[in-house]
Amino acid sequence: MPEFNYFAMGYELAGLALAFVVLYFLLVALVLRLFEPQPVVVARYEPPTCASPAVAAWLLERGALARAMASAIVNMAAKAYLKVEQNGDLYSVTQLGPDVSLDLEPEEDALARTLFKGYDCFDFDEPTPQLREALAAFHCALKDTTYFSEHTFLSVPAWILSVGGIFLALVRGNFFPNADRITLAVIILAFGSFITAVRTLPGTLQKIASRLPGSTAPRRPWSSADSMTFTLFVGGVGGVAFLALRSTPVAALLTAGFVAVNTIFYHSLQGPTAAGRKAVAQLREYKKFLAEVDADRISRMNACETTPSELTKKQAYAIAFHLDLGWGEQFVGSIADLVDRSEIFGKTQRAVTGT
Repeated sequence: MPEFNYFAMGYELAGLALAFVVLYFLLVALVLRLFEPQPVVVARYEPPTCASPAVAAWLLERGALARAMASAIVNMAAKAYLKVEQNGDLYSVTQLGPDVSLDLEPEEDALARTLFKGYDCFDFDEPTPQLREALAAFHCALKDTTYFSEHTFLSVPAWILSVGGIFLALVRGNFFPNADRITLAVIILAFGSFITAVRTLPGTLQKIASRLPGSTAPRRPWSSADSMTFTLFVGGVGGVAFLALRSTPVAALLTAGFVAVNTIFYHSLQGPTAAGRKAVAQLREYKKFLAEVDADRISRMNACETTPSELTKKQAYAIAFHLDLGWGEQFVGSIADLVDRSEIFGKTQRAVTGT
């Protein structure tokens, strides 16, 4: 009687592993959903002291940096620490000098130390090493609030199962006898591009959706970051095709499925901690009040063509809550494009250099 070979069932076992990974992530997401703050029942007339505008945006948008940075900058302008200037859809911030308010939040201080390192002005036009340093410092300061968690440990069981599933699929597809250093380097680079594209693709798809007939969402300008996202996505698809040539189409599709599912769910599982959930509940109470009283006025009074003559803390929270659909949303969109380009460039560079 021939010995039973589990590797001969690589496709079946890998497909079963992929199904378990998806089911696991769905169950974890459901459990996390059960701990979400309860719906708002009472309006709060002042913002909670526990969460600045940047922290509010960070919590309510599940870790998106662009809106948090825009809210922080407007709040710093409200404190007379800096001035926001605009030329079309390009923005710059200027430090007003030593005789200004120093009552900055930790994440605002992180921005001040990095954006104005050696200069008193910073232009939001191109991704630079200085911007990447500012984003990293800003990110660290927001994480230090202990309000937000990446929940990395929740993904570890799925990662272990995924590695096993990919290994079985590649063994069944006879990949390893045909693999050499060049093949491995090309596939690693291609799937690194695929991971980056999957991470940034939702923002690009939102821009496309905002241009469809009947859409009421503000149109964010198309940028080179969106073109880069599609380029990386095409590169990732090319990597899947290359892997199919070096093994089998089934092994390539299963491998791509594991990568895509883990990338999507890793970011979707990020969210507030217990302390963060309490802060989110308070923020939503204040958001309800702001939406009913001031949001419409803020959106209508601030034209997109010029920076408002006066920026206030309330405007910073309106931007954080996605309530300022005028100038504030355009400001967020401009920063979001630059942040996306900076993140794509940084990840691509790391994938190429292997660091």
